[in-house]
Amino acid sequence: MENYAKSIVLGTGTFGKVLMATHKETGEVVAIKKIQVGEKGEGVNVTALREVKLLRELRSPHLVRLLEVLPLKRGLALVMEYCESDLEHVIKDRSRLLSAGDVTPAPPALLQMILRGLDFCHSRWVVHRDIKPNNFLVTASGELKLADFGLARIYGSPDRRYTNQVFARWYRPPELLYGSTCYGPSVDIWAAGCIFAELLLRRPWFVGESDVEVLTKVFMALGTPTDDSWAGLRHMPAFMEFQQTPAPPLRKIFPPSIASEDALDLLSRMVALDASRRISAADALQHRYFRTDPLPSSLDQLPKPRQRGAEPAAAAAAGAQPDVQQQEQAGQQQNGDDSGAGGAAEASSAGQQQQQQQQQQGGPPLSATPLFGGRSLDRVPESLLGRIERPKLDSADLTFFKKRKFNLDDALEEGEGGGGGE
Repeated sequence: MENYAKSIVLGTGTFGKVLMATHKETGEVVAIKKIQVGEKGEGVNVTALREVKLLRELRSPHLVRLLEVLPLKRGLALVMEYCESDLEHVIKDRSRLLSAGDVTPAPPALLQMILRGLDFCHSRWVVHRDIKPNNFLVTASGELKLADFGLARIYGSPDRRYTNQVFARWYRPPELLYGSTCYGPSVDIWAAGCIFAELLLRRPWFVGESDVEVLTKVFMALGTPTDDSWAGLRHMPAFMEFQQTPAPPLRKIFPPSIASEDALDLLSRMVALDASRRISAADALQHRYFRTDPLPSSLDQLPKPRQRGAEPAAAAAAGAQPDVQQQEQAGQQQNGDDSGAGGAAEASSAGQQQQQQQQQQGGPPLSATPLFGGRSLDRVPESLLGRIERPKLDSADLTFFKKRKFNLDDALEEGEGGGGGE
């Protein structure tokens, strides 16, 4: 810590404070997250250690960078890259134009950056479980980065159970509100869909002070699910019967002035009530919504607020337009063939043929087990490979940890689970 000159306090989290600091030699501005040990010498909370572990494994321009971890007398200090703001402030900033009529539509650009971060995590078998606007940080160069991995977990084991007390309540998927403990990356997609709607409406979509109130808002907007539309609905641990309400058209909530037909189609796929029917982050990035107009690469290229008396042409000139051809080439390099469902089917067929040829030639298969969905093992985190062979804790181990208040399933402390708009 002696290499950094501490400055103002940026915020206070669950386990400590976040400070702005400057490296004394390089002059680099960073954010230092101080994590203190628990009471009565309980040590550093397991969620804080999980955040350090995952941030050291996951390296992407779409995720916040962990620069180093420093020991403190009573805890740890996480040195991360400094970000100017977060997505929550961008949404609340009425001086920014975030409507479908802008020269360069902001919601497609922002949603694309959100989905790229989620696609990176999900392709490496990590589910974030705390997707909300203020966990997407905005850098000085205008990049959007996913942060706060304290609740993130590695998924993939078929019999693994997880806590449902994750996500801020306004962004919590309906299956978790119904008490489900078996889920995957689709829970992140639901929360991203809520953020997408918030970008269009400029306000949170499902606001409620309790789980029942949030479910009521969800069913009023999307219709009450039935046994046909949601398989296994009545077997949910906390299932309760709601009055049957047909799904109203999304157009009543999102008028043409703020959302196109392509936007509503993508939104409906992201907030499908049945988690098995939700679109994945990779497939969402291939949606035609992102091909309607060229997208900016960062928030700096978003349109500026129109000044009073300015001509429309001048306002259009204020928004920087990326080269369409370069954008398409970059999208093809990053996301593969951008030809819709047909291109995806061809890519899948090519991958199967490649695997069959490899097996016929006597070479090693692309994946050692069907659990990894055909992915190469070198793309699976080491911690997931180790988890498969790791024995489960028996009752004696559970009693030992519970006596010491060591939270095994990273359930939130009292008062966190219903954070709503925090």
